[in-house]
Amino acid sequence: MKSLILLVGLIPLCFGGCRATEQAIFGFALDDAPKRPPQRQAEPRPKTKSAKQLQSQRTTLLVGASEPNLPAWRVPLPKPSRVLQSTLTPSQLFTKVSPAIYSLAAEGPPPRHLISHGSAVAVSSKEAITNCHVVAHAKSIILANAARTLKAEVVSADPSTDRCYLKVLDGELEPVSGIRDYTSLVVGEVVFTIGSPKGLVNTLGSGLLSGLRKSEGEGEYIQTTAPVSEGSSGGGLFDDRGNLIGVTAFTVRDSQNLNFAIAASEFWR
Repeated sequence: MKSLILLVGLIPLCFGGCRATEQAIFGFALDDAPKRPPQRQAEPRPKTKSAKQLQSQRTTLLVGASEPNLPAWRVPLPKPSRVLQSTLTPSQLFTKVSPAIYSLAAEGPPPRHLISHGSAVAVSSKEAITNCHVVAHAKSIILANAARTLKAEVVSADPSTDRCYLKVLDGELEPVSGIRDYTSLVVGEVVFTIGSPKGLVNTLGSGLLSGLRKSEGEGEYIQTTAPVSEGSSGGGLFDDRGNLIGVTAFTVRDSQNLNFAIAASEFWR
């Protein structure tokens, strides 16, 4: 798989003290980035000129970026096969899936100051998935929800596609109950986000699945109108049955609801 879709005008979604981390990873100053919204595509699935342009710009941004010391990419566990079938109300969905969404604090070297903050989605009792740009330069990682606080480490990483696996070092996670593959998704579905925008842990948002996109390297991404903000990186995108369908990754500056998630099934490729 080649590089992740990203415009020069896209913002990696994290909050607080992570601006320096964003600049180190992507090699540019966010405030000075030119704004280039993607071109509209007539069909959601096929590769288009827009997807190729996004791919090319992402590759350019990675040139010259500082290289974090991360483990090689591997898939550490089998893909969960369960797909939930019963439609839930928004309240029921939040109650069901929010325990699997963990606030993520990435700390630097001593004195352990916070360098970035986002979320992670538990996919097993020991593993969670998130965006690499949240944890790339972390010396220690803390996952927390209402029930527990756990230490974690990166065990698998592909910074070029922004996919990272975490493994907890103590205790156990509460994983999502169901996962849907990208190929089963349909434009127009109602979807929900859960993450920590602006530090507001476990915030629920709703919207529509507004596009299904592929990068030049065949990476699969979900476009959604569900609201995301800085701090949403690594959060979950769910269908109306509580199946994880994506991991929120970036948004387009100066646009209206052009938000994107890496398809959850990409974490098992």
